Amino acid sequence: MNILHVSLGLPPYRTGGLTKYSVDLMLAQREARHEVSVLYPGHFAIGSLSIKPNAEFEGIRVYEIVNPLPVSLLGGVRQPSRFYNAVERKPYEDFLSKLNPDVIHIHSLMGVHYEFFLAAKKRGIKLVFTTHDYYGICPKVNLLNRDESICNDYGDGLGCAQCNGTGYSMLKLYLMQSRTYRHLKNSPFVRKMRQREKSRQTIAASRPIAPGDRLEEEKRAPEFVRLRKYYLDILSLVDTFHFNSSIAKEEYNRHMDARGTIIPVTHRDIRDSRTVKRRANGGKLVRLAYLGPVDKYKGFFLLKESLALLSHRKDWILDVYGNSSIDSDDYDPVRFAFHGSYSYGDLSRIFDRTDLLIMPSIWKETFGFVGLEAFSYGVPVMVSEHMGFKDVVSDGETGIVFGDGAARLASELERIMDNRELLSAMNRNIVQMDFPFSMERHAAQMMELYGEMGVAGRRIV
Repeated sequence: MNILHVSLGLPPYRTGGLTKYSVDLMLAQREARHEVSVLYPGHFAIGSLSIKPNAEFEGIRVYEIVNPLPVSLLGGVRQPSRFYNAVERKPYEDFLSKLNPDVIHIHSLMGVHYEFFLAAKKRGIKLVFTTHDYYGICPKVNLLNRDESICNDYGDGLGCAQCNGTGYSMLKLYLMQSRTYRHLKNSPFVRKMRQREKSRQTIAASRPIAPGDRLEEEKRAPEFVRLRKYYLDILSLVDTFHFNSSIAKEEYNRHMDARGTIIPVTHRDIRDSRTVKRRANGGKLVRLAYLGPVDKYKGFFLLKESLALLSHRKDWILDVYGNSSIDSDDYDPVRFAFHGSYSYGDLSRIFDRTDLLIMPSIWKETFGFVGLEAFSYGVPVMVSEHMGFKDVVSDGETGIVFGDGAARLASELERIMDNRELLSAMNRNIVQMDFPFSMERHAAQMMELYGEMGVAGRRIV
């Protein structure tokens, strides 16, 4: 089968769960002897829209959209009218005519013009969309309001105008999509600048809305209405939605008739390493772990608030793994251990010393790979009801699903601390359960999904 993936790009320029999943799926399909290509939004240049081939990536053909739409990532959309520019369809039509894919698997709408999807439909190519996030419905991706509460009504664009007022300037977006930035992205200087920009956005978002800002937001609100319509029109062209969780399915269907199948995602570094655990420190301490960005939307500060309610207890410690801009000196070093960034090669060591993983996201996170990684080592998970990974958890058997609020999370944590046998029982249940999360099996499921759409194709001989 000839499969074209549409994604944000390739590592090391692009990272994160979306990139990890799309790359690993492509590699698995390539190993199964399918023709695999990827199209991504690239840099801006003098001239008009074009599609340029890049160097192959491990047998995958790579194509770059030159002069795409801007890619805002998590930074927000400050000038929405720049995100729905019309272009000539012919460059996309010529590209698809030459490549002639059997199916197009979309992982992100960012940076890709509506005309690409129209060109695909004109050729009768089936479109599959994996719901990694909510871009298209939400310009900031995570469906959180300015105050970090869950967004249930965008207020005819006014809510989007308020949330996105601190977004990146167009100049910054152009620079971040430049070829130069790709090479400098992970340099100490650029990392420092990104952290400074993130702090600026956080401070700006915390300020009260001034009367002048309110007037400007009201002017921009209709542009956000048009922006949402632009992306809903694209999504209406999708033949099948691949929902990675029931949370994602429910949310997309709040905004449109999104028909498809729920298939949990995985990646190539998920390997069955489950063992019956011996409690660290002789079981005197419950070693909790948090893996991911130390950020509000990921629920870190909710977890901190919950643990403050348990500060009278001396039988827990929290290990924190992930990038952080907070000052660890503000935390009790006896109770909080900040270990910084980590790699997949560190997971065995991390989960060997972990009794319980906490996944406290406050946004409707469509899945959560870190939960699957914990399960692969037999570690129970306490997961927010807002996270897609809850679909994989048998509540009370292999983990705990908790509701809103720091008090509820604290109550569940205290229940575990008062009855350590619960952790041992959950660990045994995880070890004994079926573990159908290999990338090879998942890739086969995706090929079946393509087939159910009527897509047929041959393997490479």
